[in-house]
Amino acid sequence: MKTSSWKLVFAAIAGIPVLGAGYLASPPTPAFADANSVTFPPLDRLVHYTTVRRGVTREHMLTSRQALAAIKAGQPVPRGTHVVLVDYQSDVLHRYLVSEKVGDGVDDWQYQWFWPDRTIKADENTAQCYSCHRSRQDRQFLFTSTDAMNFDETTQ
Repeated sequence: MKTSSWKLVFAAIAGIPVLGAGYLASPPTPAFADANSVTFPPLDRLVHYTTVRRGVTREHMLTSRQALAAIKAGQPVPRGTHVVLVDYQSDVLHRYLVSEKVGDGVDDWQYQWFWPDRTIKADENTAQCYSCHRSRQDRQFLFTSTDAMNFDETTQ
């Protein structure tokens, strides 16, 4: 019995360097944001309701007519609403940032980054988007809610 116990202890100790070498040979990959249900919307069906400019950055904000009507009426935007930030850097399309209302609750928003070719930036941590926009929960999670409320399609 004593011999068996020592063999087990020796095997366990001898295995530690093997496990360590295996770990160092293939370190874990970095964690990426989980995929979500945000879809790329048909941009031709959305309304450009404002443009935000900061230095070389120009951001066109788009959403649906239904969402704009709901915002103006002080009602929640409907499920399926997309809000798109079309991001230009030095007048070159850099990305699309898309938020989508995925449920009926006030905070049922998800976010996604799309490249100009409309593929998803797989390593973007979209939880940060939600975290920041949560500060605007009382305004449909929009930093441009005042622009949406003041938008007048007849002047376009």
